[in-house]
Amino acid sequence: MRDQPGPYFEKYDSDFGLSGLTESFALSTPPGTAEAALGLVMEKLAAYEGDMAVDMSGIERLGEDERHILGYDVFHDDFGYAEELRRDLGKLLDSPLSDEVLGAVWLAATGGVWDPQAHGIGVRDWLARLDATCAARPPRAVMGRAPGPSWSFWRLPAVETVREPILAEIRASAGELPGLTPALEEVATRADLDLGFRLYLRALKTAGVPVPEERCNRFGDLGEPFGYHLQVVYEGLTVVWRPLEVARRLFDGDFGFSGLAGEFHPQWERDVPAPELLHRTVIADGYRIPGVQALVLWEDTVRLLRSPLSGDTLTTLWVAASNTDPGRFGTDGPGWLRRIAEACRARLAEVAAEHTPALPPVRADLADPVLRELREAAPLLEPEHVTALEQVVARVDPDLGFRLLLRVLHTVSGPLTERQYGRCRDLGEHFSYGEDHVSHAIEHLAQDE
Repeated sequence: MRDQPGPYFEKYDSDFGLSGLTESFALSTPPGTAEAALGLVMEKLAAYEGDMAVDMSGIERLGEDERHILGYDVFHDDFGYAEELRRDLGKLLDSPLSDEVLGAVWLAATGGVWDPQAHGIGVRDWLARLDATCAARPPRAVMGRAPGPSWSFWRLPAVETVREPILAEIRASAGELPGLTPALEEVATRADLDLGFRLYLRALKTAGVPVPEERCNRFGDLGEPFGYHLQVVYEGLTVVWRPLEVARRLFDGDFGFSGLAGEFHPQWERDVPAPELLHRTVIADGYRIPGVQALVLWEDTVRLLRSPLSGDTLTTLWVAASNTDPGRFGTDGPGWLRRIAEACRARLAEVAAEHTPALPPVRADLADPVLRELREAAPLLEPEHVTALEQVVARVDPDLGFRLLLRVLHTVSGPLTERQYGRCRDLGEHFSYGEDHVSHAIEHLAQDE
């Protein structure tokens, strides 16, 4: 077996290897025979090849010389999912772990759907059969040279920095996974830390153990040195989310109405219909509280709709922030905002029906500092955009006005001084923005005075 070439997220955006296989068992109808159980393994291997199909169409259009220059005149073997699975199996088969430990971990991860020992097969013999099944599957011939290691620095010694925290998490689950944590700890210490951590996560998922959001975030941090995609950690966990009231503290970058405007770059707007792009944004909670995107967008939109700002001003705001005209969506500013609010309400009803949206108080004390920054940047902006932004700051919400100012400055890409940038960063801290919010918007515009 070749060495791991790079971070797992380059190949897998969900669980993989033996822990991914045990998920397939846990979700399946219990197989009645060893042959049926091995059939589940074959299905898993085939599913990977279906998801990662080899597309030769682009290569076939190249001439012989072009193929040679790009390295497409050679082939390499691709063992697919079987490669990671055999690597995990080898870690266990080569380890000094007892059959009792291996059996306990297998049953916990699969939810007891298939117990090889109940069918007269020792657990090591069963793991060896899995390995033989993978070894018998011929590799695919993929055009091009085999990919070399990427991020050669990514795995060691960083993994050592998470060893003790992972073991501490396993030990802390003694009450949640009764009788299992000693076996999981043995896998992590005597076989492989990476595999032990994934099997621990799989056991939590299979048992439906409620996991607080803060702990899930720790799991994500612990998986980073291994190169896990976040979905490897989060998918299948029974997450106990914090209340939606903490929503605004969860964004590293832009959010709400200004964040939505940033998605509507003219290129995107041409490629993706506006209703679809709105829907994508409203549901894009990622690994945050379900409904958080809809809530912050609803708050901004409802503030604007309930404000004394005219319809023309609302239209101007959207044009300034997004560089797109709502007339292209067959509506005006107020009509577009009503569509946004409706989409947000529908999302909240779906994922947070018990939550009653309410507008939090505004930071009126920051209106004057925001207005000063707006007026200093005014020469870079269209006069009507300045007027509209002033009205948002003074009559709606200084926070929303400042975020829209950052968005408009990003759109026009005019030069700012280092002092302006520094003051904007300070304002972002006062508004409790994420650390990347202001820097992503305007840091590239700051110039030495």
